[in-house]
Amino acid sequence: MEYLFEAGFLGTRAPCYMDGIVIYLLFLPFFIALSIFLAIKEKHELHRSTQRIFFTLTVIVLLSFNYGIYMYENFDKLMATSSIGYTHAYYAFMFQVGVSITMVTMWLSTLLFALEDRRRRALPGLYSKSHKRSGKRVFVAILFSVVSIEYVYWILYIA
Repeated sequence: MEYLFEAGFLGTRAPCYMDGIVIYLLFLPFFIALSIFLAIKEKHELHRSTQRIFFTLTVIVLLSFNYGIYMYENFDKLMATSSIGYTHAYYAFMFQVGVSITMVTMWLSTLLFALEDRRRRALPGLYSKSHKRSGKRVFVAILFSVVSIEYVYWILYIA
């Protein structure tokens, strides 16, 4: 387990686990797009399963990223050595935390509404249009969250 805290494989100052998190998050929009494609092809059970898996993985990854920056790294030193200065790095980190919480909340509500609608046999069917709109909003929130996390990673470990 100690190898997770050694120098990462991307050639930055980040530990190995942070590099793994960044790689997962870079591919997350593509994974979600694939899951949406499954729904379009009416493979609803597979769509449901992939959404649950990606949601669970993403929550674990986001907690690891934020907890890792705040607890494992020397937070004050990490913020002070950022390319944009302590105050701006701190606000960028807090903004990213807010964006991530919002995205997870939106995604969870979409999953829970879909579960309830399916239980009532209204999805697919009666609420499909509403579910599609909600899914599009979640996809945009995921993109926004990934960009904000990549920015924080960049200012803390690369620049």
